Amino acid sequence: MESYRVNNEKPMRSVSFFNTYFSNFGKIVLANLLFLPFDILAGAYFFTIYKCFGGINIPAAAPVLIILNMGMSGVTLVCRYICSGKNAPVAQTFLNGIKNNIFRFFIHGTAFTVASIISYFSIVLYYKGTKSSVFFWFPFIVTALISLIALFASYYLNIMTVTMDLSLKNTYRNCFLFSFGEIKNNLMATAGIIIMAAVIFSIIYIVNNFMAVLIILAVMQIFLIPATVQYIITFYVYDDMIGILDESKHYQKTDDNKDDNKKETEQLKIEREEAEEISRLAENTKDEYIFYDGRMILRSELEKILNQIDE
Repeated sequence: MESYRVNNEKPMRSVSFFNTYFSNFGKIVLANLLFLPFDILAGAYFFTIYKCFGGINIPAAAPVLIILNMGMSGVTLVCRYICSGKNAPVAQTFLNGIKNNIFRFFIHGTAFTVASIISYFSIVLYYKGTKSSVFFWFPFIVTALISLIALFASYYLNIMTVTMDLSLKNTYRNCFLFSFGEIKNNLMATAGIIIMAAVIFSIIYIVNNFMAVLIILAVMQIFLIPATVQYIITFYVYDDMIGILDESKHYQKTDDNKDDNKKETEQLKIEREEAEEISRLAENTKDEYIFYDGRMILRSELEKILNQIDE
């Protein structure tokens, strides 16, 4: 079993964050360089769309996110090893991440892209509506909150995919539950990404030269941005996620350097006869979520089933 509690054992989490990052900086850079083919492919697609439409067309250009997320299957596995304190060859780990997970990351990227387009146009539409009627504030706020929950859920999607053997249904369900069940970690990861973005925009503002800015952004994308963003997310969400999911160890991928791409195919349901067993396993914990057979089950749902049995 990996030592997945290394981050929380440090007296200061921020100190651990920077120590881990800079002590593994070479791996971060190498992971970004291995990601370069996906950068090139995404850039070529974006350039083609730009030329065809005579400008930026958001729906047409959105598949860029799918291409980039496919490459993140390798980056995510590298960052998982970095944050778990496990030493592994970066190139081999990256290739294993691509080989074993790229199809699912294509699905994740497609889902995230569609959700992003819908969220973007909905928020813009409702915000414009608020200028003519206050009644548009309600759908605007609801849409913004749903988008935020989807963003938080996306933090867990990639790392859960390279860590656990779960069906897509159970993966998305668990990510949704983590999106509001681990608010503190989600906010910490978001703050880290915002700070990184603020630093980048500050550099752009200071340079204030179009060609120089393009060169700087290209260099940062090639050497830093993808793996750094994934490192920030993984550092803040991985420990607590795996701490909960580890209750079902037979679902965990324990050796990612082997060709182990077997995925759970059965759609599991909570049956009445399972309720007592689940309750017994969870009797020593007070967690709101209980992980059982690849799913997180709300304790209130379990109690409801038990009450039905008693009746």
